[in-house]
Amino acid sequence: MTPFQYAVVIFAAYRLTRFFVKDSLIGFGPDSGSNVSVRLDRWAYNEDGGDRSFLRGKVGDLLTCIWCLGFWISAATYTAASVALGVWSDQPLIWHGVAIFAVAGAQGFLSSRLAA
Repeated sequence: MTPFQYAVVIFAAYRLTRFFVKDSLIGFGPDSGSNVSVRLDRWAYNEDGGDRSFLRGKVGDLLTCIWCLGFWISAATYTAASVALGVWSDQPLIWHGVAIFAVAGAQGFLSSRLAA
């Protein structure tokens, strides 16, 4: 992949991560309770409104953390781009692992610098 293609993958991973972690899926804005973080937080508590469910809480934490979810979105974005460009089989598997961590680190850096 060219440096430009890596940049496109990084920005795509950043935007997808922000969409799922921060932005509203329906378009009503974060204050209306329609964003993913608020919905997952409500889902994490038991039906009776009592204590937070351990498993649901951990899943909710992983899906609302920019660094956690960002890694998986970066991996999926990089893999999809590599396969679509036909360069997946050109490199050893270890290179793809390193590239995924690099894309995840770059999108995480963008998320921390452009956070609003």
